[in-house]
Amino acid sequence: MNIFHADQPSHIEVYAIKNSDQIHDEMFRALFKTLSPDRQDYVSKLRRASDYQRSVLGDAMVHRILRDKLGLDPMHMEIIRNAYGKPFLKEHDNLHFNISHSGHWIVCAVSSTPVGIDVEKMEAIDMDIAKRYFHITEFNALLDCDPSVRLSRFFDLWTLKESYIKAVGKGLHLPLDSFALELQGSGWAPVLGEDGETYYFKQYAVEEGYKLSVCGISRHFPEDVQFVTAEEL
Repeated sequence: MNIFHADQPSHIEVYAIKNSDQIHDEMFRALFKTLSPDRQDYVSKLRRASDYQRSVLGDAMVHRILRDKLGLDPMHMEIIRNAYGKPFLKEHDNLHFNISHSGHWIVCAVSSTPVGIDVEKMEAIDMDIAKRYFHITEFNALLDCDPSVRLSRFFDLWTLKESYIKAVGKGLHLPLDSFALELQGSGWAPVLGEDGETYYFKQYAVEEGYKLSVCGISRHFPEDVQFVTAEEL
């Protein structure tokens, strides 16, 4: 992980960790102890083991990245949330991060400008979901797709749109049908946000059956995801 310098050109970094049966309970207990008291309390209340494990790995990964970027002791890092629930590092508003998890993947994006990330495990869905939540032009484009790629395109759109509303920082308070995404050449066209900023997109492959999308004000996306292990945290 590279050290973060505020005077460097804005760029984005993307990290991923895979939850696995190979990660022993002792490791989860050790990582749990590195969490803040508030997060320990939150994580302890999760009923499903998979939710507990993903939360512990996700928080530990964020702490490791922020520690390496800023050279700070974790005890001196305070993560707060805006009115819409987006996390920020207190007193370090020039370092942005976002996290997402689905299935056995936990992913994180970091940048000196706003950034959002979303990963989803693909599964069969009712296309009425697209009709209900997507912009009408996106829904019509889905209907025009070959049925063999329709599910894949749905999750393209879903993760891209989620990454955008997370980058903006409003979460689902910004309706998914309030903006439309469009394929442009080999990628997705940027979106002009309500704040006047232009947001760019990039997708990555982590595993067959998953979709991973990243959105940011910076157009300096990495070529690849940086994969980390529990032992590195």
